[in-house]
Amino acid sequence: MKRIIYLLPITALLMGVQSCCCDKDDDDSAPVAAPAIQPNGDYPVDLGLSVKWATCNVGATTPEGYGDYFAWGDTTTYYASGYARENPQAHWKEGKESGYNDDTYKFRNNFSHKLTKYCSKSSYGDEGYIDNDTTLLPVDDVAHYMWGGNWRMPTRAEFEELLDSCDWAWTDYNYADVHGWKVTSRKDSTRSIFLPTNGYRSETHLSGIYTYGYYWSSSLVTNNPSDAWSLFFYSSNSCYMKKYDRHNGFTVRPVCP
Repeated sequence: MKRIIYLLPITALLMGVQSCCCDKDDDDSAPVAAPAIQPNGDYPVDLGLSVKWATCNVGATTPEGYGDYFAWGDTTTYYASGYARENPQAHWKEGKESGYNDDTYKFRNNFSHKLTKYCSKSSYGDEGYIDNDTTLLPVDDVAHYMWGGNWRMPTRAEFEELLDSCDWAWTDYNYADVHGWKVTSRKDSTRSIFLPTNGYRSETHLSGIYTYGYYWSSSLVTNNPSDAWSLFFYSSNSCYMKKYDRHNGFTVRPVCP
């Protein structure tokens, strides 16, 4: 079911994302787990949910940065480093010159176009392959692969929790020409994250970068394992979970415990 997020009236916003550390046990002598730190040095944001959310996308160093684009379950880009925004893309890695499609997707047989991993239905699997893995394993989770530690991609349920349990406001980030959603905790209004419009990569093109947002979850669509679940938003009109073919290049926003 679609979740419609209504535009909230807001003035120009400064994000002011607050750093947070893991809670300490009542016993001061008890060992304390080291807080997760992002590659850019930021701490994750505790929005009062089941997981903490990173302040930026994989491949970005700031909240408004778009980051890199990944096929679902792939831990590398198909283009050379530093060319995420080139459109049409001209700096493809060897074997990926046709961009993001069925032929280049790592978990699909190039000849049969059937799945070779993460398959819940034998009719979709190469030679009837089935493994019933419905959530990305750490080895195929780009957030864990790139950032290490307890970082990982959010599940469908965690995205739905973010949609249902936080306040969403459409805005431009820090007066910059970057549109997106400011997502604020209902338990502490000083804590928020920003999800920029980032577009998507299909074939050799980058589309919708100023209008659409696509963020992969780690969850497979079990009744159609060619697809996975993604957070999708179209400008300020709506924001909800949607199914997309796994070969598409979307961005990733990590979470941690």
